[in-house]
Order: sequence, then structure tokens, then C-alpha cells
Amino acid sequence: MAKTIEQRAAVTIGTFDGVHRGHQAILARLGEIARTEGLKRVAYAFVFPPRLAVKGETRGLLLPEETKVGLLERYVERVERARFKEVAHISAQEFVTQILLQQLQARAIVVGEGFRFGRDRSGDVALLREICSGGSVEVIAVPPFIVGGKPVSSTRIRGLIREGNVSEASTLLGRPPLLVGKVTTGDRLGSELGYPTANLSVDQSVLLPKDGIYLVHASWDTGRSPGLLYVGKRPTLRGSEHRCEVHLFARFDTGEEGHLAVGELYGRTMHVHLQRKLREDRRFANLSQLQDQIGRDIELARSMLAQENRPQGLIAT
Repeated sequence: MAKTIEQRAAVTIGTFDGVHRGHQAILARLGEIARTEGLKRVAYAFVFPPRLAVKGETRGLLLPEETKVGLLERYVERVERARFKEVAHISAQEFVTQILLQQLQARAIVVGEGFRFGRDRSGDVALLREICSGGSVEVIAVPPFIVGGKPVSSTRIRGLIREGNVSEASTLLGRPPLLVGKVTTGDRLGSELGYPTANLSVDQSVLLPKDGIYLVHASWDTGRSPGLLYVGKRPTLRGSEHRCEVHLFARFDTGEEGHLAVGELYGRTMHVHLQRKLREDRRFANLSQLQDQIGRDIELARSMLAQENRPQGLIAT
């Protein structure tokens, strides 16, 4: 159990997977209340979505934990990490009194209108208000953030990413979808074909986009570059292992043309921002055909880059 917060707080509760535009609306309202009432801003954030945890799913996150926490810390002074299994047995009444009011010292609670809590999701906003009514604790329910006639949700965004529709996912997130991973050594096939790639080891809990080729902007601690991301099992080689490989074009910061030396990236953490999908993954008759297609992919990607400005809304590393 975490330490009790000494300062009175404005608290929001959720998984915040993706920290999408719906979450951002709740966090913005939290900030307004905290400033008005002189409260500390606190996010009580589940590490893994309860609905996925109940199903026993191990992959499906939009962001790795540390990246999500880093984004939340742009909005709050404290992120209280929670694991669903530690509170799944707690009644709705106990969750509010023991965790929100006593542990987190909540004097204002900001949640979405569809917020549920407690054992078997038995609590809702009406019950939350009822429990808090005797302690002068304000409860604010924020309406859903609507895009395209439907509420923005992590579930909706996951569906889009599974389909490879990263452009629409970007609209719901308020930024491009993101993959984060360590650059590892590979079999150097890309180099042999004339298109070296950085092999990305992505956390196993994070959802991968549909297999295919994506235009991306990659960043790491010492630079950034546009490029192409490959997600798939390399069917031309009859591969069985899912791979994420990034072919980088040039640095934004120096304007240097040509390929980056992939070796300088080994062991570094890379953030890969998915801009749009170029094509599906497919099997080619031989490596020569694959090599020709990669060349066409790069030509298409460069023509797209020539028509756009430096990307905005990326998560800084």
C-alpha cells in the first residue's frame, strides 16, 4: 500500500492507456479544480486495464507503463500506480473511503461519466457522490469526448491500431500512435539489401499495429529521423517471429542526408511515431523483388515527407 498523501488533493482515477483526448479532457478539468481549490493534482492509475486483466490478456497496451506515467506527469504532481488484483476484492464503499479519501486525501474527484469502481464494478458516479456527500468532497463527472459521433476510448483506439488505421487513431489520441523499444542487433539482412534497419524490441504488453509498412518519425536521446517501420513475420523468408524494424532516412536536427549508421543506436531506447500506413505485408518470390519493393516504398515515403512540415505533437524523448 502506498504512503498516505499529506496534502489535500484533487484526484482522478483510471487506466489512462494512451492518455488520449478523452483522458486529456478529464486531466484538464482536474487541473482547473486543483487551481481553484488549491489542491494537489493526483492520478490514481491502473498499470493494466482492469477489463484486459480480468480476461487474462497479456498484450494490448497503447503505451508502456513508464511512457504513460511520463505523459501523466505533464498534468499532475503525483501518479499513484495501482494494480487491479490488489483492489479487485474491495467494495465500492471501501475503495472510496480507504483509498480515495484516506490514502489520497481527496477533496475533489474528477472522473468520466461512465466511471465504475469497486468489486464487480458495483459503484458508479451516483454512488460516488452519495459516499462523498457527507465529507464535503466535490465529485465532477466529465462527459465523453466525442469524435466522429462516438466517444473516444482506449478500446476504440486499440481496434483502429489492430486494423492498421493509425491516421484515425492519431485523431483520437491527439498525437501519432507510439511504439517504444530498445534497438537490438539483427541478422543484417536489411544492410545486405542496401536498406539497413534498426531492430526494435518492444515490450510484450504493448499492442503492435497490423502487419505492414508504415511511414514513421523516430526519435532517441541524441537525434531523430523519419523512416519506414516494418511490422510482420518476414513471409518472403518464411519467418515465424514477429519483428519491428525501422529503416531511418535522415536527421531533422542536422539535415544530414542518407542512411544513419544503425550500429550507433544499439542499446538505445527509440520512440517510433506512426504517421500512416503505406501498404500491407506480403510475400515476394525472391529477395530481389523484395529489394525493389522496398525501394518503391522509400520513394513513396520521401514524396509524402516532402509535402509535410516537421511533425507536431510527438512525445519528446
